[in-house]
Amino acid sequence: MATVQFDQGTAGGRDESQVLLAGDWHGNVGWVQRVIPAVRRSAPGARTILHVGDFGFWPERRGKGFLSSVDYWSRIAGIERVLVTPGNHEHWPSLVQSFDAKPGEAVQLSEVVWALPRGFRFTIGGRTFLSFGGAASVDYEDRTEGRDWWPEEMPTEHEVDVAIAGGPVDVLITHETVNGGTAAVEQIIATNPQAWGDEALAYSARSRALVTRLWDGVRPKILVHGHLHCADAITLPDGRRVYSLGSDRQDNNFGLLQTGELDWGWILIPR
Repeated sequence: MATVQFDQGTAGGRDESQVLLAGDWHGNVGWVQRVIPAVRRSAPGARTILHVGDFGFWPERRGKGFLSSVDYWSRIAGIERVLVTPGNHEHWPSLVQSFDAKPGEAVQLSEVVWALPRGFRFTIGGRTFLSFGGAASVDYEDRTEGRDWWPEEMPTEHEVDVAIAGGPVDVLITHETVNGGTAAVEQIIATNPQAWGDEALAYSARSRALVTRLWDGVRPKILVHGHLHCADAITLPDGRRVYSLGSDRQDNNFGLLQTGELDWGWILIPR
């Protein structure tokens, strides 16, 4: 992966009045071929996609044409950049190597795709954004460290401290959820429908606690996240909003945020 300097101050251009947000894609080429043309029809003026992780950062996906497919359909749709907040199911060794080579900078993976390190701040349409990737794989006990799971997926306390020290933002983008988020996500956490064991649940709870501390520390007006594969929204008593995005093959994998008033709308992907 090539590391390229990225202008944090003008990530999407100050004149962008809307930005797209996308949930997990998991390297699904067929889904990319379907959804990017669809969002062009729904938001023809949008030039930036902010992706909330489990994008498909895997070496073998590059060989299968995932990134080239994202590039191709983005060109067709007028999308100039896809800025990705990495998820848990990514090839973290490659990401960490590239992030370490140029601390604090975004990593360009293809013509339009950029991976954002934890704590990366940028501005679109006059609104401030903070990207903070990673999350706990609650299924890590069924995976093999060094093959399809890496502990680097988990944020650290220090990374949270540094991100909070940067001050408030308008929009926080994470892969992990927070405690007290959308009803659909809270239901999954409360009922544990896949019957994960105590250690796995504790691992996941530690990850949520870290991101919740960040959420409370930077006090964004809006949080957008993926990870749990369920679309929902909530406005909290203090006025802050949380949007959990659906995954590939699910409804509400895309939302459209108007940067002026921070209005939100879901984008319907035709079946």
